[in-house]
Amino acid sequence: MTQHWGDIGNSDCVFIIGSNPAANHPISFKWINRAKDKGAKVICADPRNTRSAFQSDIYAPLRSGTDIAFIGAIINYALSNDLVNRDYILTHTNASFLVNPEFEFNDGLFGEIKDGRYTKAKWGFQKDESGIIKKDPSLNDPNCVYQILKRHFSRYTLDTVSNTTGTPVETLKEVADTFCATHKPGKAGTIMYAMGTTQHTKGAQNIRSYAILQLLLGNVGVAGGGVNAMRGESNVQGSTDHGLLSTNLPGYLKCPAVDHTDLETYLAKCTPATKEPRSANWWSNYPKYIVSLLKAFYGDNAKPENDYLFEYLPKASGDYTHMALFEAMARGEIKGLIALGQNPAVGGPNLKVARVALDNLDWLVAVDLWETETALFWNRKKLGQPGSPDPADIKTEVFMLPAAASIEKEGSVSNSGRWAQWRYTAVQPPGKAMTDLWILTEIMRELKKLYAGGGAFPNPIRDVNWNFGYGHEPDPHMAAKEINGVFLKDVEFSDRNVSFKKGDLVPGFAFLTADGSTSCGNWLYSGSYTNAGNMMARREVSKPENDPIGLHPNWSWCWPVNRRIIYNRASCNAKGEAYDKERPVVWYDWAESKWKGDVPDGPWPPLEKPDGSTN
Repeated sequence: MTQHWGDIGNSDCVFIIGSNPAANHPISFKWINRAKDKGAKVICADPRNTRSAFQSDIYAPLRSGTDIAFIGAIINYALSNDLVNRDYILTHTNASFLVNPEFEFNDGLFGEIKDGRYTKAKWGFQKDESGIIKKDPSLNDPNCVYQILKRHFSRYTLDTVSNTTGTPVETLKEVADTFCATHKPGKAGTIMYAMGTTQHTKGAQNIRSYAILQLLLGNVGVAGGGVNAMRGESNVQGSTDHGLLSTNLPGYLKCPAVDHTDLETYLAKCTPATKEPRSANWWSNYPKYIVSLLKAFYGDNAKPENDYLFEYLPKASGDYTHMALFEAMARGEIKGLIALGQNPAVGGPNLKVARVALDNLDWLVAVDLWETETALFWNRKKLGQPGSPDPADIKTEVFMLPAAASIEKEGSVSNSGRWAQWRYTAVQPPGKAMTDLWILTEIMRELKKLYAGGGAFPNPIRDVNWNFGYGHEPDPHMAAKEINGVFLKDVEFSDRNVSFKKGDLVPGFAFLTADGSTSCGNWLYSGSYTNAGNMMARREVSKPENDPIGLHPNWSWCWPVNRRIIYNRASCNAKGEAYDKERPVVWYDWAESKWKGDVPDGPWPPLEKPDGSTN
């Protein structure tokens, strides 16, 4: 999510697709109404005439699963009618980059496919003798990204897309005219999506189409713009940030693959290199993030001489997503499952396979607020399912661990807008319910006891760094500090004229190191809990004088580095002047030689000086 909830109120046009915020995200609709009060238009594209559609200025019905075609029509309309922010796409996108002339797109395929996979040898940019990508600022070269994009989307005519989506041609045109009007500097349009976009076989491509459209219109990084992912729970964002998905480590670092035999190989695969003179190549810092994460995982046991115990990380060799895991359980390949705050007996796409899978486990631990269908899967007759197996025939041993609800424990949640907000215990958990942190800590303590005497590959359990206090209840503040990052020895940054002592909390990810001097459980959250205190607990309501758009920088903390709108330097031209003078996100003060407004997405000066010369 590029923006935050309050910023929706700055929008000139709100495009709702794949979501129903009026019913499912009502707080977001508060900000939609704020925008409407200031004259904003609201568009809703949905197969159903929802509550959100009812409150929209334009309702566009479409057939389920035709979202890409629908957005393709708007992209084609923008490109065909020159309704794009040309300065924006030249300054902030790769539209001018020249693509290999041998790159092909025919009949829906990007070049050749062999053995069910694309052959990518011809995919790439043209480069000069120095390895720098060639560009065409006129955007006229047939091989530049912009012209290739035009050719690709030229197929998405209003008539063709109307036949595909079922949306009337006149409605499609009205949507395109209304939303594409935000391409003008000083205007902004935002897209709001949820699981109606993501929960498709082509969900990622759906979202990709939104990004293409918003970049063409110059709507990313500006106030009231962006692409907003609406989360249905208060901490869905935080869960994914901290490595919930099988492909990610915390902070969206990549899970190692089976061919990543050591840390050097892994870093060579994951750390990008570039010869572009103007590229920040921010991911070149990848080694700092992964080494600091390994230090958080394994503490003093992780050393340069043992590759920071990179060998302990599991190496992916197959599919570990939800369906693949349950199919493996059904085949008897997985013996145990801890269902922590989820209910797979009713939460997956094939419930029959899910329950057969649970039948084949040796043990199941269900951690939840109440006895869920997963905790009770062995007694399906009690659930009212006729023809269910006899409970005596189910071999799975089930443990039900009652857990505390969010208001019954202290800690942080990260909302849709990436705001990490600290909460306190309102009431004590009932009965024997305990917090997740207590449950996981007790499991880890028992595992450490069991593996102290040996076992199959015991060292990853023995060596894991798990220290959140030794009282009855683990300390969530200690966990938050570990996530933030700690200096493990005295460190001096001479280039920034600053130094830190061993034990100091890291003030931001720019101070993480790749030499083992820092530990950090998630580089994205570095700066959330510093020597100055718990930034997530801040609750300052008043707006600072330099906050004209309602960023509220002193309310909680926002990753990364408390930046409220990411990609915010794209809200300015090459000289650092805001495209929208009335709603600037950041701007460069040449007299003081610094950025003002939101935390800039990169502290270095603008690309050009005020006189137009290259900076």
